[in-house]
Amino acid sequence: MKRAEMAGYKIRLIHNEIHKRMETKRLKNKDEATGMQRWIMGYLMEHDGEEIYQRDIEAEFSVSRATASHMLAVMERKELVCRLSVAHDARLKRLVLTERAKKMVSQARADVNEMEELLTAGMTQEERAQFLACLDRVLENLHNGPDGAVEAKESCTREGRKGI
Repeated sequence: MKRAEMAGYKIRLIHNEIHKRMETKRLKNKDEATGMQRWIMGYLMEHDGEEIYQRDIEAEFSVSRATASHMLAVMERKELVCRLSVAHDARLKRLVLTERAKKMVSQARADVNEMEELLTAGMTQEERAQFLACLDRVLENLHNGPDGAVEAKESCTREGRKGI
C-alpha cells in the first residue's frame, strides 16, 4: 500500500498541519499556553462549577497519570490552574481555572472554532456528521485493541453504529 493511501499517514499529516496552524495563532496572540493546555482550560471552563480532578483529565484526553500530573504541574506554575483540597477526601485535589486562564479561554475558543470551520469547509451537514462518525470509529478501533476489534459495518454513519 502506498503511503498516500494509508489512513494513519493522512491522520499524521492532518495532525501536523493543525498543530502548525494553531501554534502560529497562539504565538500571534502572545498566548503562552500550549495547545494541550488550551484544551484542558477549555474543558475546565465547560465544567465550571463541577468537581473536576486529575483523573477526569486523564480520561477525557486519554493520557497517562504521569502525563496529566506533569501537564497540570506546569499549568500550576504558569498560574493557569490551582488544585484545591476537597472536604470529603484529603487525597483529592479539585482543579480550578485561575482568572488569568479564564481570560485566555475565549481567544482559544475562537481559534478552535476557526480551525473547525476550516477543517469542515465545503462539507454538507450530512458529510460532516459522517466524517465525525468515521473519526469516532477510528478512535473506537484504536481503543479496542491491536486487532481493531470493532466489526466492519457497511457505513460509518452514526445510525449504522449500534453500541456507540
